[in-house]
Amino acid sequence: MWLSRHSALICGQFLNSSRLPRCVFSCSLTTNAFPLFGETFAAKLSTVSETDGSKSINTEERIMPSNVEIKAKVCDPSKFAEKAAELSQSEGTIIRQHDTFFYCKQGRLKLRDFMNNSGQLIFYERPDTDGPKLSRYSISPTNDPPSLRDVLSDALGVKGEVKKERRLFLIGQTRVHLDTVEGLGNFMELEVVMRPEQTVEEGQQIAEDLMEKLGVPKESLVTGAYMDLILQGQKET
Repeated sequence: MWLSRHSALICGQFLNSSRLPRCVFSCSLTTNAFPLFGETFAAKLSTVSETDGSKSINTEERIMPSNVEIKAKVCDPSKFAEKAAELSQSEGTIIRQHDTFFYCKQGRLKLRDFMNNSGQLIFYERPDTDGPKLSRYSISPTNDPPSLRDVLSDALGVKGEVKKERRLFLIGQTRVHLDTVEGLGNFMELEVVMRPEQTVEEGQQIAEDLMEKLGVPKESLVTGAYMDLILQGQKET
């Protein structure tokens, strides 16, 4: 279950009899030190013995970072890169990515291979709408993407692949991507990494303001993931 920052955290004590341990549920909001992952929530379960008062802790953490995203088609990548470089005061970082998408019951599951013996297994959920949208995701690193791809392919089946060259700019709390996607063309993505105290509306406003500064018209906005656009193109041909 996704937890909203506006949801009340209810912590209670449950006691059935003196023979049974008392379970104390404590809910806490934690922030990952690395800003890429944004806000995270952790729920902790502590068991307290009635006889001697000792406490054993069984901690389970469910990391659920979130960001607000915008994706759009880019007609003039050179001009976009100039504006992004000016705003970020950097020339950006070039990253090669080979994403393999697997079938799953909900959301999207992909293995991202950075083509340098490192990668990430990423699960994420977000609505397929244009404009700013909230995305929640989980990431697990790997140093052997090919072997993991083989296992997941056998277990789940491959939905499709996306190959791209990404130029990454960092502007404030936003990751700005200029992507050249094989078979699709040039796109830009904005990922506003949410802070614990921020609302979704604040993240959306940041994304919209930056989109205007970068000269991205609203009519160029696209929905879905690159994988969706590739599959759509395959159906139309």
